[in-house]
Amino acid sequence: CLWTKSKAHIVCGIIWICSLLVPILFFVIDDVDVQFDYLSMQHCVYGFSAEAWRVWRPVIAGLSSVTPTIVIMVTTIWLIVKAVIVLNRSGNKIKWQGLMTVIATAVVFCLSVLPLGLYYILKPFIQDPMLLARFNT
Repeated sequence: CLWTKSKAHIVCGIIWICSLLVPILFFVIDDVDVQFDYLSMQHCVYGFSAEAWRVWRPVIAGLSSVTPTIVIMVTTIWLIVKAVIVLNRSGNKIKWQGLMTVIATAVVFCLSVLPLGLYYILKPFIQDPMLLARFNT
């Protein structure tokens, strides 16, 4: 068996630790930079006023949008390779609907994440406020 219970626990632990990095980073860089709107109780804004955010903000945005996209693409390619191996073993008697569903889902996900990811990665480097206003609807 490729996966054991201990390997799965290690992978889940690594993912859990990585998910803590962003809140810890917010606290370490500027712990007074969070603003709450107590009237609506639904609005929390990070000010990103520290100069370090000019570097860290695109990195966080890139990791949070690029990493899932890479994982989806790698697992989709892996699934296609496995399906072709099974197809060759079975003498072309496999239905393609499941494989096409996986490919379509991966393509739609990647296309839907790409514009927002690029926006958050490039936002700190765009100086023209009118260009940024086009994205705010």
